[in-house]
Amino acid sequence: MKIEFDKGVKEYLLKKDMKSFHIDHGLQGCCGVSGICELEVTKGVPDTGSYRMFQVDGFDIYVNNMLKFKDDTMKIVLQLFIFKKISCRRL
Repeated sequence: MKIEFDKGVKEYLLKKDMKSFHIDHGLQGCCGVSGICELEVTKGVPDTGSYRMFQVDGFDIYVNNMLKFKDDTMKIVLQLFIFKKISCRRL
């Protein structure tokens, strides 16, 4: 899998002491089970589940085995709205 970092993401991760993090399914929506599926980035090594581990630029990145990416490429981005948040895009 190819993992790319958007501009400023590595610096932000280092500032937040996130040398290890995992990427998993997230769910955003209001009512019922149907919602917009957004990937969640969480600090640390996952406790349970099946993950693939990738070492990229000094970061240990654990990706849930159930996640599929177009062209096997993922881009880690910094979202800026009210606060900063790390997110992933399926390229």
